[in-house]
Amino acid sequence: MFYYFGIALFVVGQCHGQDAEKVASAPYSVCELRTHGFYNLPQMSRALSTGSVSDAGAAFRQDFRDLCTDVNSKKYRTFDGSCNHPKNWGTSFKPLARMLPAEYDNGVSSPRRRGSLGTPLPSPRAISRFVHPSTPDLISRTIMIMQWGQWLDHDLSVSPVASEVNRVIKCCGPNGTRPVYPIDPNCFPIILPSDEENFAGQCMEFVRSSPALDKNNCTLRPREQINVLNSFVDASQVYGSTDELAARLRVEGDFLLKTKDEIFLPEDVASACIKRPGTNDYCFLAGDVRVNEHASLGAMHTIWLRAHNKIAKQLRALRPKDSNEEIFQLTRKIIGALQQVITYNEWLPIILGKHATTQKLPSKTGRTQRLLSADPRILNEFSTAALRFGHSFIPDVFPIGDRRVPLRQLFNRPAEVLDNFDDLVAGITGVAGGKSAQKIDRNFVVEITNHLFEPPTGSPGRGLDLIALNIQRSRDHGIPPYTAYRAACGLRPLTGFDDVDGLGPNVAQLARVYRSIDDIDLFTGLVHEPASPGSNALVGPTLACILGTQFYNLKFGDRFFFDTNDKLIAFTDNQLKSLRNTTLAKVICSNTNIEALTNNVFSFSAKANPLVPCQQLEEEGLNLSLFA
Repeated sequence: MFYYFGIALFVVGQCHGQDAEKVASAPYSVCELRTHGFYNLPQMSRALSTGSVSDAGAAFRQDFRDLCTDVNSKKYRTFDGSCNHPKNWGTSFKPLARMLPAEYDNGVSSPRRRGSLGTPLPSPRAISRFVHPSTPDLISRTIMIMQWGQWLDHDLSVSPVASEVNRVIKCCGPNGTRPVYPIDPNCFPIILPSDEENFAGQCMEFVRSSPALDKNNCTLRPREQINVLNSFVDASQVYGSTDELAARLRVEGDFLLKTKDEIFLPEDVASACIKRPGTNDYCFLAGDVRVNEHASLGAMHTIWLRAHNKIAKQLRALRPKDSNEEIFQLTRKIIGALQQVITYNEWLPIILGKHATTQKLPSKTGRTQRLLSADPRILNEFSTAALRFGHSFIPDVFPIGDRRVPLRQLFNRPAEVLDNFDDLVAGITGVAGGKSAQKIDRNFVVEITNHLFEPPTGSPGRGLDLIALNIQRSRDHGIPPYTAYRAACGLRPLTGFDDVDGLGPNVAQLARVYRSIDDIDLFTGLVHEPASPGSNALVGPTLACILGTQFYNLKFGDRFFFDTNDKLIAFTDNQLKSLRNTTLAKVICSNTNIEALTNNVFSFSAKANPLVPCQQLEEEGLNLSLFA
């Protein structure tokens, strides 16, 4: 999704016979009837009704891999993240970590439905409508500030929603009517307010995330959720988080990634994107299943596909004696390093301001010593609420050439990438169209609150509300309320709904829907919170705390972090200097036909950030001769 728009569909089993007896006696887990360590994934079509996407067949592993004696896994990353952390934290298909213990209604697994006073929490749709309006509020940042956040998110986490063999779970009645109880236990539908104006009916589809299992195939208690991806910043959205997917993406036996027409992503025949009749449109295949969600996301995938193949070809010429495997892995290592350079040295300092320096996140000098105390697993709060702050960046329209295209017309349409790749990139980098990102605050454009994944005119189905889905997902995952995280981050308690300093000038709107300040959902509280005075941050202190904690752990808990001091895997000093000198602008210039960019593509052209010819930026970019 835009920061978690889509979620893969997986099969959830049931307990029977002797396994059912174990349920009653297991204090911390519930056993499920499954083959140990694996799920078989059916081919499932994209379910627009739930905002889900299909996963075309990766095995669901929760066992540790025993590959760490392999020399290659010591020198280079594995695809699933194993052989990195001593406890194998951060590997794919493992439970998310938590910053605070889960708060479920029954203490074990039931979604958070009631507030601190014991009364029902407000409808997420009501919160979206009355607390998160669509008032335009632009900042002097390009759309790329949003796009890099989504790109990064798709490298870090995705949690599968529950499903059943040969049946998509439906939680609402026909035509969006209220559900008829009893309903599937995996259902947690959003009941719409009685005065709902945009959506027909009284119910919005919502299926709960699949529960994580322990090594004995028992459901963890309290309920935990799964991260299908490895958690490291390693370009897994380019290469995949499993050996099987990585093999599908690579030219067999070669050092290149598969392409179509040498410059575009390969085709995924199992995907169900929107194709224009009578054209050669096709759906993309990439390292992350959400590649087709949005045109500008597809453009990012295309840039990094081209970057891999271009770098690999140059390395082959520089290192003629190396095997194809060595060239592929070295290229992948460089691409992963560039993801970290851009994230930690360009993007995070803009988002976090001075908080980034306080958290020791930028890596512009020196080398990083891995800390065994740093847990690189993705925090549930981070993936379910905090990183979704980027939804506030999303604009209502995207400039593509001389067009200004509404966001709803770009969902699941990769044809825009095939037809208008350079114009798409020029628009999100700010060199054409002049469209800004939105400010990080409580406001969200109607394109995502009323028209998310809206089907084409004349098609069955309807749009969704991304903000309501965010709030409901946090309740599904048992995420405690916002005030609990203020306390965990060492911030002063809120005094009430009149606390303007704590929650900003629009805090009174929260009292319209919440009965208590201690009921405010984490996502809603985070985007209301103003930045600390003098922080130069785009986000408030609680959000900065959660983001900072996660990215600190991803840096210091990663054995392969790009500036590691581990001599077995470290880049040389000169290689490291060249990597640090590379910006996202230089990567884009090298892999598009755009003629000029600002060196900082997250900001518009200005005296301090002028347009620079791409030829010059490329010459100042990565010096691959240092890797010969």
